[in-house]
This record gives sequence, C-alpha cells and structure tokens, in this order.
Amino acid sequence: QSRLRSGQDCGASNMSAFTATISQTLRPSVRIPTVHAPRRSHAYKISSPGLARRCSGVQLLYASRKSTSRIVGVERRGVVRCVSANAAAAGDGVVKPSGISNAAATANVVKSIMGAGCFALPWAFAQTGYLFTTAYMIAAAALCMYCVACMQRAREIVVAKDPSVQPSTESYSGLSVATIGPIGGKISQLMVLVCCFGISSAYLVFVASTLVTVLQAPIPGAPFTQNFLITCITPILVALSWMRSFSGVSIISLFGNISVVIGMVAVLVYASGLGFNMAAIPAVNLAGFPVAFGSVAFLFFVHFTMPPIESAMEKPKDFFGSALNAFILSTVVSAAFGIVGAICFGPDVPSVVITAMKGASVVAVVKLLLCMNLLCTFPIVTRGAFQILEEFMGGEENLSDIVIYSTRSAFVIAAAYCAIAIPSFGKLLGLVGGVCCTALTMIFPPLMLLAASKAHGIKLSFLEVFWLFLIIIGGVGIAGLSIGS
Repeated sequence: QSRLRSGQDCGASNMSAFTATISQTLRPSVRIPTVHAPRRSHAYKISSPGLARRCSGVQLLYASRKSTSRIVGVERRGVVRCVSANAAAAGDGVVKPSGISNAAATANVVKSIMGAGCFALPWAFAQTGYLFTTAYMIAAAALCMYCVACMQRAREIVVAKDPSVQPSTESYSGLSVATIGPIGGKISQLMVLVCCFGISSAYLVFVASTLVTVLQAPIPGAPFTQNFLITCITPILVALSWMRSFSGVSIISLFGNISVVIGMVAVLVYASGLGFNMAAIPAVNLAGFPVAFGSVAFLFFVHFTMPPIESAMEKPKDFFGSALNAFILSTVVSAAFGIVGAICFGPDVPSVVITAMKGASVVAVVKLLLCMNLLCTFPIVTRGAFQILEEFMGGEENLSDIVIYSTRSAFVIAAAYCAIAIPSFGKLLGLVGGVCCTALTMIFPPLMLLAASKAHGIKLSFLEVFWLFLIIIGGVGIAGLSIGS
C-alpha cells in the first residue's frame, strides 16, 4: 500500500483516505491528463517510487467516509481513476478489475492437490482396502473444504469490522495475524516458511534422483549424479520463482495438470494389461490406516496455498465454489486411480507405483512427466513463502525488482544446498509435512474462526464450537504421531 499524491483534488470532501497497490511510477516528464468530468471521474498521478510493477488493470482498495466514491481502477500504467457512485451506476469510466478466472483458480487448486503424491495412492489403497480408503479420502476432502470455509468466514468477519485489513488477509500468514493475532501469525509464518522450504528441497531431490535413473540408461558412462543434476535444475527453479503474476502461474498449472493426467493414464493403461483382480486387496483393513493415511490426507493439506489463489481471482467471492470443484475432481480422479492401480498391481504394489512398471521407454516417459509436474507445482507452493519474506522486508510494493528477485533466488539456492547437504532428507520432509502441513490445515483454520468470532462478538453454535475443537485436537494428534514416528 502507498499513499497517492493526486494531480487534482477529486472531491477531497468525499475521499478521506485512498490506498492502493500500483504497478509503476510515471516518468516526471509525462503529463497526466485531467478528466473533465467534475465529481464523476478524475485521474491521479502515482508519485511514490519503488511500487510494484504489475498491477495494470488490478482492482484497487480504498477507504472513504462517504459512499460517493466506490470504484477505483487503473486507467493505464501510472494513472488511477476514481469514479463516483453515480458514475459507476451509469457505467462511466469504470475499469474492470483483472484477475484469474474461476476455471483458472480451479486449475491452480487442482495443481496444488494433485502431484507426485498421486502415484502413492495405489499403495495406500492396497494397505487399507478399496472401500475404507475411499471413505476416509472423501472424509479428508470434506474436512479440508470445511477448513477452507473457516478461513473465508474468519476473513469476512475481520474485514467487515475493519476493511483496512483486507490487503493483509490475501496471504495465509496475514490472515492468521488479522484473526488470531501477532503471535499466531508469527507461528504460521514460520510453519509456512519451513513447509515451503522443505517441499522445495524435496522437489529438487525427487526430480534429480528420478532423472538419474532416466539419463544413465540411454547415456552409459555419463557422469549424471544426483548432486550434479540438483545443480543443473536449480537455475530452472530460480527462473520459476521469479514469476509474480498468477496468470503465468495458471498457464504453468495447466501444463502441470496435463502432465499428471498423462502420467496417470499411462500407469492405468499399463495396469489394465495386468488384469483386474478385486480379491487381491481387501475391502477394509483398519490395521494399515496409520501408515497409509498420510498418503491420502496430505494430498489435500495444501491450505497455505489457498489465500494467494483466492486474492488473485477476478471474483474472489467465487473461490469456495472453485475450490469445491477442485476437491471433488481431485477426489474422484485420485480414488479411481488408486483403486485400479491397487487391484491390478496387487497387494505388493510399491509406494511409488511407477517403479512397478516394466519397459524402459514407458517408465522413462512417466518419470519425465512426473518431474515436469513437480516443476509446474513449484511456483504455487513457494508463493506463500515469498509473500512472507517480502512482507518482512517492507512489502513487495516498496521493494525494487532486484531485491525481490535476489531474495527469491537466495531462497531456492538455499533449498538446493539443503537438498545436497542433508542425506536423509526424506525423513526430515516427513516430519516437516506431518507437523507443519497438518497444523496449517487442521489447527489454524478452526482457530482463525474461533478467534475472529470471539473478538468481534459473533456467536457460534455449541455444536460448531465442539466440532472446531475436535478438528484441532485431531490435528494435534496427527502432528504428534508424525513427531513420534
């Protein structure tokens, strides 16, 4: 946010405060045209240097004591337009806010959910049975959607009481601060950072180790070690980390979703050739739940990626519907893939199903698609961490491009160093995911709603309060099991 110094008054009596996120400062030599429509539409010069350079067409936020000025938009780079309520009703000078569509938001959420973890689902279904696994997969998806609703309701409560906090609630940690308070916000920030950092390092390890098996066979004697490939892949992740527009991320997500679908189809085609044997796996096996639940539940524990996607939408109020569509689609596709994979490969299916596939060319293609999917997921997963780092340094709008890109590059390079330096990183990632992802999905969203409701006098029913505490206790229990294991 920044204060705007106006080229003319624009009805100062009607506008008490005017805040915005702007893209670019005009050069001093550029003359700002005056809009000749008194008290209806006026142009503003953006004079604050170092503002974010990416908001042409983005909806702006402001506070007004009166409702005579309601719509603010970017007329073009460096010019802000204020439109009166009457003009807005008449359609004069209204600049439509730009953002990603509902379908693009759904694609981004699907990309956050479905990734390399999908290829562990046949193993999970073989462990706990096709009926039982399907049941708790649906329950996990429903629980996650309820937690999404908790986050949205908590945001609506605090924004209704204080509209000035709206921009800060566009990140997970900012929403935690606005609802739970500074301490809760700091804890959530730490967990998001650790989670994103751990996932980034895991992606590097997984992609590099997978490419080693793909490249060494066709190129005998080639010195492709895992650490060498991590070094080669790091510049690609650095370039992906520089993506600041969610429109570009949406395109990347589309490619990632396509790569996952093609990879899953390849596995299913291969599995169908083995034959279907429903008797190979049980319908219900409660004993396998402790080891298999993580593969299913953590498929959906991606709530720290949700606020940036919602805030990037053209119509943020439609986010719940987009997220619901994404969770339904992901649940149906994942369940079908897991059941077919389990009954075709049998009870001895490995935890990563592609390793059970024979045939060098088919396996190589599936592995490459899986690597592509992880690379496409990276910009979405790390976005929350970048928001926290940039807010800590004063906010993206107050930072130069060099500082932003340098910070993001340093984050990726540090993750690459961690991937090379820590040999047992898989266990560390399991701990980070089990504790941080569970807390960010099952503990913080209910706490957000409880704290916001209590602070602003919103009464929740006894049954809902009981349910919220039950979810929190369940999240604490899962986190404890992760630490104990």
